[in-house]
Amino acid sequence: MGFSQLWLMLLSLPILAAVEEMSARVGVVTKRGLNAIISKYFGYRLALVVALIVIFANVATIGADIAGMAEVIGIFFKINFVYFILPLALILISLLLAENYQKVSRLFFILTPLFLLYVVAGILTQPDWRDVIVNTVVPHLRFNISYIALAVGLLGTTISPYLLFWQTTEEVEDKKTVKHLKEEKYGVFWGMFYSHFVFYFIIVTAAAVLFGKIGSIETASEAALALKPLAGELAFFLFALAILVSGFLAIPVLAATTAYVTADTFHWKEGLDKKMFQARGFYAVLIGALIFGGLLVGLGINPVKMLVYSQILNGFLMPILLIILLKVTSNSQIMSKYTNGFWTKFFGWLGVLVFVVLDLLLVYQWVK
Repeated sequence: MGFSQLWLMLLSLPILAAVEEMSARVGVVTKRGLNAIISKYFGYRLALVVALIVIFANVATIGADIAGMAEVIGIFFKINFVYFILPLALILISLLLAENYQKVSRLFFILTPLFLLYVVAGILTQPDWRDVIVNTVVPHLRFNISYIALAVGLLGTTISPYLLFWQTTEEVEDKKTVKHLKEEKYGVFWGMFYSHFVFYFIIVTAAAVLFGKIGSIETASEAALALKPLAGELAFFLFALAILVSGFLAIPVLAATTAYVTADTFHWKEGLDKKMFQARGFYAVLIGALIFGGLLVGLGINPVKMLVYSQILNGFLMPILLIILLKVTSNSQIMSKYTNGFWTKFFGWLGVLVFVVLDLLLVYQWVK
């Protein structure tokens, strides 16, 4: 695909910012998790279906991320990566069990700047910047199943269901009030801009180094190793280190989100600030998500394919979630006077339209 899907990053930035702002506002105003709101106003069955899809996609992503981290460590120590899967899962479980929400959140804040390693690695690959810019501002839509599937997966990764649930939960856990809504709006936008900026350079790096130059990539370690001869030792090291950092940041969020979504669905007690005996179901799901994610890798399931298919599934779930989120945040009975403005509605419904069009194109390509 090369740089041909970079335009989706530009298109999705205002959509993601609007979606995350709505999610944050739901948490601040209602003081409840998103799936608890879905269950109350749209029915338990829909909340259960949403929870099952989110759990499946999150566990698959956890497995792929653990595999990526283990493979990178295996490269450094020249040992089969399988030996690092269990230790990594145990370290991540210990992190989430040993610390409360505030300490875990602080760790995330400290690790976040290290994502810039992806940017440095991308610059070191010396891509054709003219080609990069043209593909960023000029849409390139190809009507074949590979392109459409990856476009759905890319958007399913960028505007992912777990982000909506985590953002809502974060506001509830931080005990934010409506007085903080304005600063939260700006904070969410710049947070999404930063994440997009980093993701943009991940695509640039992969396209510059891998596209048309080597065979298919089956693992994260293969992608990192491919940088060595083509972009240098430093680019390889920075990209590999960034994989580790992103894993330590993303996996706890994915596991915690899985637990929060499940707890909201079944009305369990929840929260990283609670002790295990106070929220047994919540912690059982959290630990189970990490263990099952690790087991998927141990069973020999290809982590890259698992990641791609789970993100495509996210791409089919997102328009449903976006419609629900728009209805919730436009309802004055739920949100009081803090309902959507024009631009939030505009970019929210634009997101629905983009997902629906791409999903229908993918279904058409599958069945034709």
